[in-house]
This record gives sequence, C-alpha cells and structure tokens, in this order.
Amino acid sequence: MTDTRSPAPASFWVPGRDTAPPQEPVPLGTTATARGLRLQATGTGPVRAAELADGVWEVAFRTGPAPLELTVLVPAADAVTWWHPGSTAPHATIPPSWGEPADTTALTGLPFGALLRRQDRTGLVYALDAGSHRTSVRAGLVEESADFAVMVTVREAEPGEEVRLLLDVSGRPFATAVPDTGRWLQRGDGPPVTPGAEDAVLCTWYFAHQDVTAAAVLAQADRAAALGFGVVIVDDGWQTMSLARGYGSCGDWEAATEKFPDPAGLIAELRARGLRTMWWVGTPFLGHHAEARTANLATRYDEGELDAAVLDPRDDATRHYLVRRIRDLVVETGADGVKLDFLERFATPVPDDPSPHSPVAATVRLLAEITDAVAAAGIRPLIEFREPYVHPAVGRFATMLRVGDCPLSATQNRVGIVDLRLARPGTPIHSDPIMWASDDSAERVAHHLVNALFGVPQVSVDLVGLDDAPADALAFWMRVWRTYRDTLLHGELLPERPDLLYPLIAAHDEDRHIVARYAPHAVTLPKRPWREVLIANADDSAPLVVNDSFPMSVRLEIWDARGRLVHRSLAELSSGPSVLPVPSGGLARLSHPDHEPGPRL
Repeated sequence: MTDTRSPAPASFWVPGRDTAPPQEPVPLGTTATARGLRLQATGTGPVRAAELADGVWEVAFRTGPAPLELTVLVPAADAVTWWHPGSTAPHATIPPSWGEPADTTALTGLPFGALLRRQDRTGLVYALDAGSHRTSVRAGLVEESADFAVMVTVREAEPGEEVRLLLDVSGRPFATAVPDTGRWLQRGDGPPVTPGAEDAVLCTWYFAHQDVTAAAVLAQADRAAALGFGVVIVDDGWQTMSLARGYGSCGDWEAATEKFPDPAGLIAELRARGLRTMWWVGTPFLGHHAEARTANLATRYDEGELDAAVLDPRDDATRHYLVRRIRDLVVETGADGVKLDFLERFATPVPDDPSPHSPVAATVRLLAEITDAVAAAGIRPLIEFREPYVHPAVGRFATMLRVGDCPLSATQNRVGIVDLRLARPGTPIHSDPIMWASDDSAERVAHHLVNALFGVPQVSVDLVGLDDAPADALAFWMRVWRTYRDTLLHGELLPERPDLLYPLIAAHDEDRHIVARYAPHAVTLPKRPWREVLIANADDSAPLVVNDSFPMSVRLEIWDARGRLVHRSLAELSSGPSVLPVPSGGLARLSHPDHEPGPRL
C-alpha cells in the first residue's frame, strides 16, 4: 500500500538536535517509498544500497572525519511495542523519540531492534554493523508525525571504514524476520558447535559462592553425572581464601592451595565421570591483594568498592600477561575451558582518558590472542560470555552465551534465552544458573526449569542436599530436556507476543512440536502432520488446547511436576477446545496411536 501521507519533517525535536549536522536523504527506490521507509544520513562518501529481498535493504556507508549520523523513519500505524534484545530490556513500551539514547559497543549490547505490530508482525527491523566502534542509538515515536524514528551515531571510526545498515520493512513475522537479521549481523550461523557447549551445566556460584573447594565440587560429581549434566563451572572462589565477595584476589589466576591442592587431579576425576570443567576468570580485575600488582601492569581505573582495579588492554605487556595466565590455567590444569567474566568493564568510559585508542578494540584483540594461544596448545576450549557482551564482534570468540545474572527470576531467564536465540542464531544460549529457595515446592522448581527449556540449562544448587520433591522435579525436567534437546535447541523457534514476555513458546521439527505455556493462554495444536505434541505447563491453570483440525484420537500421557505419570489413556479430541488436566509444573504428551509410543520419561 502506498503511503499517501505528507512526509515527516526533515528534522524533529530531540534534545540537542538543533546543533547536529544536517542530514541528506538516502534514496532507496520506489519500493521503500511505497512502504513509507525513509533514510537520512550526514554527508559521507558514496553510499551503496541493495534490496536483498522484498522489503529488505542493506545500506553501506563510508565513514568520514566526523561521526556518522543516520536517521530511519517508518510509519508507526498499528505499532504495539519496540523490541530490542536483552533480558533486562523493556519489551512492552514504545519510547518517545526524545528519550535517552543508548550507547552500544562490542562489549555492551547490540544495535538491533524491531518495531512490532499486532499479531507479531514487524513494521521495521534494523541492525547496524559498525564493528567494535561505539554506537549511540535513540529510537522512539515522533510526536509530530506518528512516525517511528531510529537515530544512530557511530563514533570512533577511522575515515574510510565501512558501516553496514540493515532495514527490513517486509512485514514478515517477528519469529522469522528477527533471526534472519541476527544472521545478517553475525554474517551467518557461526562456526560449528564446540563439543560440550550444548551440555547442561552445574555452576558452583549460587550454592557455594566463594566458599568453594575441590572436595565440595567432587561431592557433586556423581549426582551431576547421573542427572545428565555434562559441564561443571568452578566459579569465583577457587583462587582465594577470602569469602568477602570482592575481587581483591583477582589477577594471579592460581588456585588457592588450601582449597584446591591438586586442580589437575580434580579435573581428571571429573572427566572420569564424564564431566568437563571450566574455571571462572574475572578477566579485567587486578585485585588490590594480588601478587601481580608488583608486575607493573597498566590499569585504566579503580573499582574501589570491588577491591580491584581494571586492567588496560591497550597496553601490550598487560595484555600479554593476561593471555599467558589464562593459557597456562587451561593447559596446566587440563581444563576444558574458561568463563571469561566482566568483559564489559573494559568498555567503561573514563574521564580524561589520555589514550586516543579504543579499549574495546583492544579487548577484541585480547580475546583473539587468548583463543589463538590456547589453540596453539592443541586445545579447543569452551568459552562462556554473558550479557551484555554478546555482540558478534566479540561473541565470535565464545562457544556459548549466557543470560545475565537474574537469581530466582524465571521470567528474566526465559526472556533472555529467547532474545539471545533470536539475535544470535546458531550460538548455544545458556540460562543464568537456576536456583531456588530451600522451601520451594516441586512445582516452583519445575517452573524454573521450564522457563529455561528452550536454552541450555545451567543449575546452581547443592545436588546432594536436595529434599525429595525438588530433586524429583529436577531429575524429571532434566530427562525431558535431554530427551528432546535436538528439537528444543535446533527446531524452528516460535515465540509469541514479545510484548507480553513470551507467554507461549514453541519449537518444532519435521514431526514433533513442543510448546511451553507461562500464562493462562490457550495452546493451538499444529495443523500440519505431527507425531508428537508436548505441552509443558509453567502456569497454575490447566491448559486449554485448541484443535482446529478434524476430530482425532490421541494417546495422552500426563506427568506431574515430580515426573510421576498421573494419566494415560486413548483420548478423543473434538474439533474445538479441550481442557487437559496437566498439573502446574507438569507435562502432557499427545501422540498418534498408530505410531510407536514416545521415549520413556
């Protein structure tokens, strides 16, 4: 449909905009005009624009001596929300164009967003590939015209560098258009999955904090292996005798011998039980009590409340020290990898920084040097990054990405997993370690695990100290996840209503459909042929199942939150709605009677 409204004003009010350099229209052709898409940019060199598919453009700019500034405008008719990825990002708002801009670097966030319309259709999807350069984005509704604007400023780029912009006004569904944009941003699906990167993880942090010992880790090993965990992350505390929760001991990266007298021996014992091991490393910190403070390492600024300073990756000697210590930690202990934590601290702006060079670009170089050094030792390591440093410019060095810290927040875990899977397709996405209160019910434990069902579960509880009910819930949902892992992680992901924090999420492959409900919403059975449908119930109401096809007979099995089979029958589903008596935290499996029964759970 042709947009017959008068064009938006060439400029509109935002704080400080009257001092900005003028922008000129960038022609995209008649198709863009018909769909109301307009693009403006500050004067640059030649601009290359190509329509990659119907309603999808890639525009390439060359930077000049001044920051590159871009403005994208689209009609906001039927708009519901402005989506951008992240477990803490607001998902149910349309911000004003004069709102505060968000700064993004390769270590903090993604310049990526979508204006969503009703029924999960997209009005605009945009992404910017500016490498490791700092990007400021102000996105919001233009009051004067009811247009939606995305205003981008790219800073710190050298003249002549290429910046790519993707604009999608195809109107495709959210679940299709957004991951396609993620693939464009990271230039494909990424490298093959590293062995172990999609294995469930037992992390020591929430149940042990810094009071972690080799004995405590080994005590979990047999139970972890029996439950199907494949990786153990030995988190903060292995390098210090302090329990003060600070980072004063960071920087030496040697085990506290009183706690870990034989780190290589521990890792060998875990490996004998089928468990890989990763060490936590607080990468940027040089603790005030670390021996490495005598090594004349360069620092950028002091984190006084954390009892540590932040190293300067622009200094060659400092960077080489970190590379050597992390390589030796992996090689000498026989570890399978490292959790490189707090990388975003390298990107913190520092007033009156004397160096003109970007610490973000230097961190990218540091990560390349770490991976090269470990690879030179013949090791293909597991490397975990977490939000907010998930940008492809640095995320390409990670074998897994993890939702940011959200202890006991099942909803935040769910949102973060889905957002990262959409924004970084092909990369294993892990939950923040799942924990629960000691008196939580089996149903609540099941809710936590179902909220992480479409990612790789990390768990942080004392496995050997669990009461029977939560232990049963953990064991059952770990079996479900392992049994259906291929569909959950590699089937087509179909999240619904991002503006409602994904109350329904499904994944399907050729003949299996798995759906989880997190609110009292109806579940619609797929119309295409299917062999199995699984419905995970993380709400306190029984699911209303809608069958839009012809009446059918199904084999129906229902388990409660503890994995106890509470119903088995041949059921008749009418064409229309049916209520399945699935307990809160439980699971229903529907299968065709003329097929073999599903796997034992």
